[in-house]
Amino acid sequence: MIEVKNLTKIFGSKTAVDDISFTIAAGEVVGLLGPNGAGKTTTMNMMTGFTAPSSGTVKLGGVDTWKEPVKAKRKLGYLPEQPPVYPEMTVGEYLRFAAELKGADKGQVEAAAKEASVSMVINRRIGNLSKGYIQRTGLAAALLGDPEILILDEPTVGLDPNQLIEMRSLIKRLGKNRAVILSSHILSEISAVCSRVMIINNGRIVTDRPIEKNDKELEKLFVELTGGEEV
Repeated sequence: MIEVKNLTKIFGSKTAVDDISFTIAAGEVVGLLGPNGAGKTTTMNMMTGFTAPSSGTVKLGGVDTWKEPVKAKRKLGYLPEQPPVYPEMTVGEYLRFAAELKGADKGQVEAAAKEASVSMVINRRIGNLSKGYIQRTGLAAALLGDPEILILDEPTVGLDPNQLIEMRSLIKRLGKNRAVILSSHILSEISAVCSRVMIINNGRIVTDRPIEKNDKELEKLFVELTGGEEV
C-alpha cells in the first residue's frame, strides 16, 4: 500500500532524511517515532508530495507520487500537525469546501464527519471548538474521498487526556482497513495506537519492529537515542 524506497532529502549541507526504505500494508497502523528534528516531518512531506526528494521514490497504492501526483494523492488522506482549517467557518462549511478542493463528492461530507466523530458539531464554528474537535475536523477532511492511505503528523499533540483517548480509539478504528502511518516524538503515544514502530534518528531508520506489550527493550533503545527525552 505504501512503498518508500531509498528516500533521501538534503538541504544544503544537511541530510535531513538519509536513504530510508519501508513498506506498510493495508490494515497496519505504523508509528514513525523519533526526537524533534529526527526527520519525521520531512519524511511525511515527501510522502505526501509536498516536498520533492533529493533521491528515492514513494509509491502510494502502486502510484509514484512524483510521476503521477494527482492520481497518487487521490489515494491519500493527510492530517498535518496543525490542521489547515478556517476558524470562521462551521465544520460543515469547511468540509464541503475541502471536498470541493479534493474533487470529492460533497455527499461524502456526512459520512466523513460521522467517521471522524464530528457530526455533533457540524454546525458550529471551528474557532469555537476545542483542540480535540479541531483535530478531528482536520481528520474528517483527510477522510474525504475515502482514501486507502492515511498519513498523520503528530495527530495527538496538545490534546487533553479525554481527547487523547478518543483520538487513539479513532485512529485504531480507521486503521482496520487502511494503511496508516503516524508520527510522534513520544513512545507511549506510538505504543498505545500502533502495532509496529519505526524509530528514526538523524534522518535514518535505526529500527523497524513490531511493538510488544510492556516493551522494555524498545523503551531502553529510545531513551538511549534521545538522551532521556520523554517517552
